[in-house]
Amino acid sequence: MPGKDYYQILGVGRNATEKEIKQAYRRLARRYHPDVNPGNKAAEARFKEINEAQEILSDPEKRKKYDQFGDQWQFAEQVAKSRQEAQWDSRRGGGATTFDFDVDDLGGLGGIFGDLFKNARAGGPTTARRSRKGEDIEHPIDVSLEEAYHGTKRFI
Repeated sequence: MPGKDYYQILGVGRNATEKEIKQAYRRLARRYHPDVNPGNKAAEARFKEINEAQEILSDPEKRKKYDQFGDQWQFAEQVAKSRQEAQWDSRRGGGATTFDFDVDDLGGLGGIFGDLFKNARAGGPTTARRSRKGEDIEHPIDVSLEEAYHGTKRFI
């Protein structure tokens, strides 16, 4: 499912000026405002899209990120940070990042997986060294019913 095209939502071209974006926003906001369309859920949803598009395209920094990264613009900083970390690891002489993993942490399944890993490694150790420790990261993600049914991808 392709992401939202904020330019298309406002009905302006990619090279639109701030003034053109503002005019398009005002015209559409008056048309789809909930006060003008009471009880109309479709108009309310469209009004929210129009506000979102205007918020992104009227902010020069957000617009620049949106133009560069498309609908995943919110994750631009995370992508850049990941790239910097990968470059730092490669300059450091790292390669693949190693991590601590002990199959005994799996509880009762540790024995089954431990035997499997030992056989795969021909009797090698079941743990690897960790170059650096991280912490768990949790981030809420909104997923529409359609995305849940058809599947979607998100950058985290």
